Amino acid sequence: MSGVAEWIRNHKPQAIALAVVAAAVICLAVAAACGAFSPAATEEEQGAALLTINVTADDGWDKDSTPAITHIEGSGVDFYHAISPDAESNKGTSTVELAEGEYIVSLISPLNRDGSAYELYETSAEQRVSVEADGELSIDFVMTRIPAEDVTDEMVQDIVAQTKIAIDGGDGTLKGDAGRSVLERLEQNAATNPNATDETKDEAARAVDEVDVDGEPVVTAPAPTGDSGNGAGGTASGGGSASSDSSSSGDSGGGQASAHTHSWKDHTATRQAWVENWVTVPDYETQTIYGARFYVPTGTPGEYIANGPTYWFENGFTQDDLKAIISNALRNADENGLYNGVYYGNYQNVSKTEQVQVGSHQEDQGWYETEAYVDYQYCDCGARK
Repeated sequence: MSGVAEWIRNHKPQAIALAVVAAAVICLAVAAACGAFSPAATEEEQGAALLTINVTADDGWDKDSTPAITHIEGSGVDFYHAISPDAESNKGTSTVELAEGEYIVSLISPLNRDGSAYELYETSAEQRVSVEADGELSIDFVMTRIPAEDVTDEMVQDIVAQTKIAIDGGDGTLKGDAGRSVLERLEQNAATNPNATDETKDEAARAVDEVDVDGEPVVTAPAPTGDSGNGAGGTASGGGSASSDSSSSGDSGGGQASAHTHSWKDHTATRQAWVENWVTVPDYETQTIYGARFYVPTGTPGEYIANGPTYWFENGFTQDDLKAIISNALRNADENGLYNGVYYGNYQNVSKTEQVQVGSHQEDQGWYETEAYVDYQYCDCGARK
């Protein structure tokens, strides 16, 4: 200590102050290098969890339907996520990334191309789930089809209204081109429902101009504790899931997570698609028609030839009519028993068959054609949806 006191007596106050500041800077640098001021040193980061949502329909849910839209709320988030049916139809699966916590997951019914929709029975309209950090959980929704004629105008109105809300509060599966595709199918399918009023159809048609389809996707999971890389918290906008538009990846070199925005590309495949060609086909039935043929004498006693007229019992002609003809002929026959050159006393019962059209039916005499379709989308980073 005597050395330090001697140094202070021999130096000016300005030099002493500079020396103190330099020593403080060195101490701070050492502390930072040791991680004394890093978030991990003060609070443990929160891990992400994966929630897989499976949706199954009994019939009718395909590429022309609107998607099943899930509403996920809880633990600081409130967003909508679309799930489309797979290539074989009637089943869709998607995974979202969430922070640890409690959530309520509900479902908005799809609207099919023919105007039919779905009822949720055993699974109810919502499910409560609890996800744990770094864990994986799956839930199932089962949908039962309601025929189009039983889907009321009020049901269609409700689906239209809820879908508009979902687009506004949706993640990347409901924004941009994906969102516009949903709204186009919503307009088309609402228009085909037999019970939808013109007002409801107009509401569906105006939806694309009334919702924020090109807005930023909502945050789907809060930021890990102590992470300042995303401002107010949350994953990179729009995603947080296997089907999202962006996710966190890499390190910027300054200790903050950088945001990777997915650039989705279409992957195409081919399949055999049936091309309808409905035609009207006549239906025929074989009918037997009965009648009588008259004989005239040959000149040889007891012999006759069948050269007289034939009467068919159709179009209202009956056996009573035949008897009346014979009776009249016999009364007016000449001395040879002929009436107008024909002997009406002898006749033979005859019959014939004919093919008669009795109706028609519709047949689909279509054919298969090879068509290309998008079976999934991918990003060069390896993500798929």
